[in-house]
Amino acid sequence: MAERSHRLVIVGGGAGGLELAVRLARQGEEDVLLIDDGQTHVWKPRLHELAAGMRRGQVDELDYAGLAMQWGFAFERGTLADIDPGQNMLTLAAMAAGRRQAAVAERRIGYEALVLALGGVTPDMGVAGVLEHAILLDREDDAEALFRRYSTGLLARAAAGDNATYHVVVVGSGLTGVELSAHLMTDATCADLAPAAELPEIQVTILEAMDTFMAGMDDKVRETVQARLQDQGIIIRTGQQVSKITASMVETDAGEQFPADLTVWATGRVGPPVADDIEALATNKKRQWQVRTTLQSVDHDAIFAFGDCSYIVDDPAPPTSQAANEQAEHLATELPRFLSGETPAAFEFKDKGTLMALGAAGNVGKIRGMLSKDLQVRGRLAGAAYRGLQRQHQFRLLGTTRGLAAVCSDLFRKAGPQLKVY
Repeated sequence: MAERSHRLVIVGGGAGGLELAVRLARQGEEDVLLIDDGQTHVWKPRLHELAAGMRRGQVDELDYAGLAMQWGFAFERGTLADIDPGQNMLTLAAMAAGRRQAAVAERRIGYEALVLALGGVTPDMGVAGVLEHAILLDREDDAEALFRRYSTGLLARAAAGDNATYHVVVVGSGLTGVELSAHLMTDATCADLAPAAELPEIQVTILEAMDTFMAGMDDKVRETVQARLQDQGIIIRTGQQVSKITASMVETDAGEQFPADLTVWATGRVGPPVADDIEALATNKKRQWQVRTTLQSVDHDAIFAFGDCSYIVDDPAPPTSQAANEQAEHLATELPRFLSGETPAAFEFKDKGTLMALGAAGNVGKIRGMLSKDLQVRGRLAGAAYRGLQRQHQFRLLGTTRGLAAVCSDLFRKAGPQLKVY
């Protein structure tokens, strides 16, 4: 098995990992390798737009190899299989031959510093029927599968001449479930049938296991969101611990049954499955790698982790894109210092607030202002803030010239569903 080495290796090309690779390359780091199991990047806050019917090109899908050539870092497609901290070596799994790809042998890659930015996945929590009957929104393929199932479900109902309501059940009242629910209820689209008048009536129900809707959210924002969703006809039921999902029903521990033509499972995040296979790195109960405030592994100084795949033991950061972006910016400064023999500084999360786009129910959010005073924003101001975050991401990855080109291109596109930022 051939072995080779890079000064700095980043595993995971999500918003955090890709931004870190670009930042380091733009700063002059010459030996950065980015590894991801896909070929392209879609900003995760826009997955819900794919789920609502937009195409990858419409949500600014970016090619890893192209960005690597533009900025001067290396990219290699591969799936992490193991890490040997004693040898400063990681292993990428072999890729089997298939109809669309050649076989690729197992690879071993050395590093001076390793950064794990693999993100997280949605846990099934051991609930019967989740993996068989529900959609988990973790990747681009999941979002596209959700939209196909939604569209064909509406077509099947209409083709059968059935006037019954089409029921969507969303399990979980986090940002993912809430924003997707709002859009599906207020701005239903279908790729398989038009005009909208031909579609059956749609009913969206949100089931939350806790007694509080959007637990952990600012009270004023939560109350505003809940009122807007209910004004649009969305049913919100708290204290509903789901026990079983079938092809047509969601059942709870209390024995209640909710009809479901489509079930979306949006119950939070845990670390990637590979974390269970890497014995050398400690994880918590959510399968997240445990790190210090410097974002270094509690076990090995040369291994860093950030974003949804990590847990800061002494000062946890929220599992949001905002936190991952701040951590990427932090590591872009601290990794070169570590490689030159200095001690990395501790990461401090600076909460800038929360923004939500709720389809026809409007935009709402909270922005952290000066002196930690919060400003609740709605309507056009909230929408402008959302677009601003997206633009920042584009400019960080594409640079000024290509970023401006992307903005101009967007201005000529048909306006699409507004569905996600946090």
